[in-house]
Amino acid sequence: MVHNKMKIFIIPNRDKTKAISCGDQVIAHLEALGCQCFADLENNGCFASSKVEYCLFEQVAEQIDALIIIGGDGTIIHSSKRALEYDIPILGINVGRLGYLAQMEDGELERLDSLVRGEYELKSRMLLKAAYWEQGEEKFAYALNDLVLFKGDSAKIVDLEIYCNDQFVISYRADGIILSTPTGSTAYAMSAGGPIIDPSIDTIGLTPICPHAIFSRTILFAPNNRLTLTTRQINNSADVTLSVDGVIWARLAQDQVLTVTKGEKPLKFVHFPDKNFYQMIHKKFVGRG
Repeated sequence: MVHNKMKIFIIPNRDKTKAISCGDQVIAHLEALGCQCFADLENNGCFASSKVEYCLFEQVAEQIDALIIIGGDGTIIHSSKRALEYDIPILGINVGRLGYLAQMEDGELERLDSLVRGEYELKSRMLLKAAYWEQGEEKFAYALNDLVLFKGDSAKIVDLEIYCNDQFVISYRADGIILSTPTGSTAYAMSAGGPIIDPSIDTIGLTPICPHAIFSRTILFAPNNRLTLTTRQINNSADVTLSVDGVIWARLAQDQVLTVTKGEKPLKFVHFPDKNFYQMIHKKFVGRG
């Protein structure tokens, strides 16, 4: 039986040519199924339907049954974090290039019937939580893919020491360090030589970027561990840049310590049974050559 009171919040990437037209089709299909659709105030009037309610996400978040994000992986990564506090299931629709995190492609509207009927599973994807102090205030950042430390304004290498639960693990002189989730194992970490990790396995990956060392393998840490990273000043400025899911987040000086742990809560993604992880790997990566 169709759930005729389902409330869906739609987030399109308006920079993607097909996102709005895809959104119009999605909304029309959902409304025909008896759903109520919402969108951000900043998108007021961008969709063809006159029944869409434009509002602040926080005003309706506790009522929302699902968050549909229309775009590429970047859109899904950054927009999905809005659902974290409210435990809202996330469904990505790909109108980008790769769409690894998307469970739907543009044109697969029939999958919305399965969403409304509840014919799906929820898959949890862990986040990384970064914590550091800045001007006497503790700051936090959450990453679905990765945290990266690197020299943001020069080609110089960084000098980093890594500790696990206060025990020294290793030091690197490298172009940077990637701390990745299993989701992020197929992103920058994979390009840097790291392994592909099934997202059902919670772990924290540490991958150096072009290290000046013989040992350069990824280290996988148990998810309950607490990692700390500190910079060492050798022949250059100790300041490094922290990037969170590809967005420049902060500059860390030598006296700043970055602590990385598993996020308190996972994100919950809608998963259709016929689209499993290994099929997606083959289709999105191996099949592309």
